[in-house]
Amino acid sequence: MQLRKIRSQNDLFGEALKLLNFLGPVAGVSIIVASTSICYLQTRPQHLPVTHTLTHNRRTFQLEVATTAEELEKGLKFRSSLRGDRGMLFILGREYKDVPFWMSQVKIHLDIIFLKDNVVTTVVYNAPPCTENPCPIYKGRVATSVLELTPGAAKIRVGDRLNIQPVLPKNDIGFDSKTPVAGK
Repeated sequence: MQLRKIRSQNDLFGEALKLLNFLGPVAGVSIIVASTSICYLQTRPQHLPVTHTLTHNRRTFQLEVATTAEELEKGLKFRSSLRGDRGMLFILGREYKDVPFWMSQVKIHLDIIFLKDNVVTTVVYNAPPCTENPCPIYKGRVATSVLELTPGAAKIRVGDRLNIQPVLPKNDIGFDSKTPVAGK
């Protein structure tokens, strides 16, 4: 951009108009790009780290854990698949009665398992994706956490006590902790 000496008020308005003619399209394109980016980010599935495992009926499932309000709200939305040995555990933070869950924008069938202190209180088998609004709401009788798995993967029933454990960190020292250390 070049500095110009402005002689009159008309020249000032002319220069301002030229500047607006340049900045207007730049601002418009920026708004379009930002809006598109925000829409894209809101519809991306979340993939949380696996921090827990579930062992049930001689099968082990790797669990992603949702704890924050944003993670709990997004859950498995926009996922097009879920491996048979994977699931998501929603930790609610306290005990709730008549816990509502729905499948809005979830693209896959799921078993929804409501737990109170790792004991199954309610199971919704093979909940379908929601294709119309309003989505059906599935309620658990009482829950401190909710587990979502692929349908029929774990064959879980009301009253089952589930073995959900945090994933233990790998030993960074370089030896198996079950092997005694020699040389003392």
